Amino acid sequence: MKTFKFLKNKYGVELLIDIGTYHDIPNYFFESELHHTDFYELIFFSKGNGYLELDQQRIEIAPHTIIFISPFQKRKWFLDKTKVESYFLFFQDSFLSNFFSDKLFSYRLQFFYNKTKPLFLLVNDGFFSQLVTIIQELLIEIKTFQSDSEHIIRALLYLMLIKLNRAYADHYRLSSETENNSIAFMFKEILQNEVSKVRNIDYYAQQLGISRVTLNKCIKKQFGVTVSEMVDEFILFEIKSLLSYTKLNINEISYQLQFSQANHLTRFFKAQTGISPKEFRNAYQNGSSAF
Repeated sequence: MKTFKFLKNKYGVELLIDIGTYHDIPNYFFESELHHTDFYELIFFSKGNGYLELDQQRIEIAPHTIIFISPFQKRKWFLDKTKVESYFLFFQDSFLSNFFSDKLFSYRLQFFYNKTKPLFLLVNDGFFSQLVTIIQELLIEIKTFQSDSEHIIRALLYLMLIKLNRAYADHYRLSSETENNSIAFMFKEILQNEVSKVRNIDYYAQQLGISRVTLNKCIKKQFGVTVSEMVDEFILFEIKSLLSYTKLNINEISYQLQFSQANHLTRFFKAQTGISPKEFRNAYQNGSSAF
């Protein structure tokens, strides 16, 4: 699988953020071959049609569509490049945590590492115009970088991300709270990194130094689901990803995801989706919608 890596010295100095239009980097964008990147991406479409297949989601492209992509999410684009007008915002993981002195910042944003909600937002003309104005100001600061540009970039980026988080949370009926409930965001980070190895809830509670009951209250308040439901969502996502993008058989997937037997994985998958892993893989390979 092709991997696009972030070009941190693109502007002559090390800068972990990049912004521009589709025409600035046409050789990167909209590959129909399966690929991923090692950085976060926000893509703002002012024009376009077709669709994106992103980690088991099919996202239709239309004017004023904003797409949110986390590092190493697998994707394929199916659109007419001649009819695309878009802006992009790229940054590496360490950029947000260092820039805002908060290693959990990317996990506080509802549109990153979300396994259950659509990874896009369709906004009205007024809001899209506000975002484009911020993008253009960011672009000026990056291309004419001065000694105080870092402060302006930080302020503009924070403004954009919080506005987007509010809009996304409001649209999908999620909590837009980013400042409190750090336990919930720490759990989300640990789960993202360890769910393929550990599904035991007591383990995660111990890692966070709290009781299982307290953890459940924090997760329910922030994400609207129980801890068990969130763990199931993450492990189901991992199974679907391995079925879609690898040739591993059910026994191999079961072993990799710490299921004691393949039939346990099959029962879990069917209880969650209503179909068997084999049916899901066949549907994906035949181009049917099994997402």
